[in-house]
Amino acid sequence: MMRWIAIVLPMLCGLPALAEDAESDALQLADDTPASATEARPWQAHADLAAGAAWPQTGGAAQHDTRLSLDWRLEPTASGPWQLRAAGRLDVRSRPAPMQEHTVHTLKDAVLGHTASPQVLVEAGRIRLRQGVALGYNPTDFFRDGSVRSEVSMDPASLRENRQGSGMVRVQQLEADGAWQFAYSPRIAQRKPAPSGWHPDWGATNHQHRALLAFAPRWGESLSAQGLLHLRQGHSAQWGLNLSGLVDQATVAHLEWAAGQARTQWHEALDLPGPQRWRHRLAAGATHTTRHKLTLTAELHYNGTAPGRSAWQALRGEPLPAYLQYRAWSLQALEPPTRWALFFHATWKDALMPGLDLSSLWHLDRVDASRRFWLEARYRGKAFDVALQWQRNHGAPLSQFGLWPAARRWELSVRRYF
Repeated sequence: MMRWIAIVLPMLCGLPALAEDAESDALQLADDTPASATEARPWQAHADLAAGAAWPQTGGAAQHDTRLSLDWRLEPTASGPWQLRAAGRLDVRSRPAPMQEHTVHTLKDAVLGHTASPQVLVEAGRIRLRQGVALGYNPTDFFRDGSVRSEVSMDPASLRENRQGSGMVRVQQLEADGAWQFAYSPRIAQRKPAPSGWHPDWGATNHQHRALLAFAPRWGESLSAQGLLHLRQGHSAQWGLNLSGLVDQATVAHLEWAAGQARTQWHEALDLPGPQRWRHRLAAGATHTTRHKLTLTAELHYNGTAPGRSAWQALRGEPLPAYLQYRAWSLQALEPPTRWALFFHATWKDALMPGLDLSSLWHLDRVDASRRFWLEARYRGKAFDVALQWQRNHGAPLSQFGLWPAARRWELSVRRYF
């Protein structure tokens, strides 16, 4: 039993339960975490020094920890048809999660690109292929499985930015009626349960042959759409659809849907035979921005491959090693372990004073009533950011958020831009 707990705890500590990142459609949500403006140059970097404390779910004294992070990006100015870009992140922790090392390096991108013509771009290497228009859950983000190695914030924008890419070849073609994209990601290595901190961890992202075909038609400025087809070794084809449109000048509605023949997540996680049925996954919501720079997002999440209320109650009564294996699988795959959830997110830019940003997140599991809450206050300077984060996880034992190791946690960090 301790072996299973040792496997799932680092994932609970290190991983949480939007359109292509190369495009900048005004209807799409922001990908990156807030950052101070920096001058255009071939390289960028910032370093974080953070200290925090966590109170365990089981009670007891607070556990203190510190973290030093270095985030870097290299993108030399292209000379001719060839382009190069690379990005990575190094996290050094004083108190790593069980079965994790003090030092973890995430290779986010390592890409060589060739512009074959003004309409065709070919890229090869480790690429963060990020799809979807929702904020809290992305059913069409088919390459997110195994992408997060080190979590530094619960904010979805941070989780989306600080992830490792998949080894692949990608072709993008622009046409008068829209944009095509094709990606092939080969199997490179077998998945390992606990690779070393400096290991490139190809098995997490490239343990199966996968392919993606996507088309985004040009429908005008007020409506954006994308259709996807995802093929994965040993699995049925999965279809996806992303829609986002202007409701008014301050409100954007979005819908993200994926579906296909599949087993339940329980059968998938424990590698058990199960019925192949047409199952749907959905994230629907809207984002409203006020004239005072307050952005509010509300979403409904549905995962048809996860258990509903009665099935979830039954699964929580299964032997503990099997239940923990299922939870570890869902965190690795970044899939919700239950069927229904509500998600709310708010960001207030320049709140109360210039340079002060306030953000919050509330995530409610509608199956077991567990919930999590997160707050951040960040002051943006010219060369420094100072941020204070606080989070609270609440729920019954073995519920989605009640199983998380920390019931409460805070962290103070200082960021220096170079």
